[in-house]
Amino acid sequence: MAEQQSQASAPWALSGVNKALPYAVTFANFNGGPAVLEALISGAVDIGYIGEAPLPIAVGTGVKELVAIAIYANPGSPENYYLVAQPGKNIKTVADLKGRTVAYPPGTGRHMVLASILHANGLDLRASSVKGVPLAGTEVAPSFASGSVDAAIVVGGQYFRVGKPPIIADGRGHNWGVNVILTRKALLDDPAKATAIADFVRRAVAFYNWQGANPDAWIRASYVKQEGLTFEQGKWLDDATGHGAYYPIDAKSIQVFQRISDGLFATGALKQKIDIAPYVDGRFNAIVAWQNNADGVRPPPLEQPKTTD
Repeated sequence: MAEQQSQASAPWALSGVNKALPYAVTFANFNGGPAVLEALISGAVDIGYIGEAPLPIAVGTGVKELVAIAIYANPGSPENYYLVAQPGKNIKTVADLKGRTVAYPPGTGRHMVLASILHANGLDLRASSVKGVPLAGTEVAPSFASGSVDAAIVVGGQYFRVGKPPIIADGRGHNWGVNVILTRKALLDDPAKATAIADFVRRAVAFYNWQGANPDAWIRASYVKQEGLTFEQGKWLDDATGHGAYYPIDAKSIQVFQRISDGLFATGALKQKIDIAPYVDGRFNAIVAWQNNADGVRPPPLEQPKTTD
């Protein structure tokens, strides 16, 4: 099970859904969605968590063997994406980034959000517009903190670790807060693996719903224990992000995912248009609906709000 920043293993244990397992599960942390995809493609892991951008980008590069089996969304949320500028550089709006350097991790949700923010302001990541500086996800914040770039797209605790610099835009309206659980298509043809995956999906919905119902416990376990923030900082991030829900993989959610893919193409993060439908599988929809109902969770309509730059 590939995850990022213990996003699954921490609530898996805290919520108690890890009890009475009919199979063994091992979690491993990876740095960013592209690394999770590599582990899935190589067969090193069976299931992986990624955001909304890496799968369309991977499909655009020729990856065919992966499929999303569960989708949760948090429309209307900045989703912990913050475009920050160096203090004292006279960068007060996104338009002020023209000719400036901006650090970002390519092929990730941050890349998608940054490209969308720039596109909405008549800019892009070409050298003649905004000078994009592609870096590994863990190198973006240190590069910004050292002053070697004028701006950066950071997430979560990174915002506080770089000193709470001015935020000139966030992810609101530039993302759907979509995260997907992925597997390889071939595993769904294996009866034993498919049964275990179905059970994991149900528990994944349960522990995500638990997070929404127990925000203080989650803040302490994630932002405080995992990221080293204060409870107040974690609460600020948690309140800003809000909490989404798991949705069925139906015509509406596929349409949203297709809009995400089309947006990646429009902003230049994806080099060619793709059809995302062959890479989503709704066979576990009834399980998702059952668990949401058991937890009293009713997903709101999938609607995207306006941006807030």
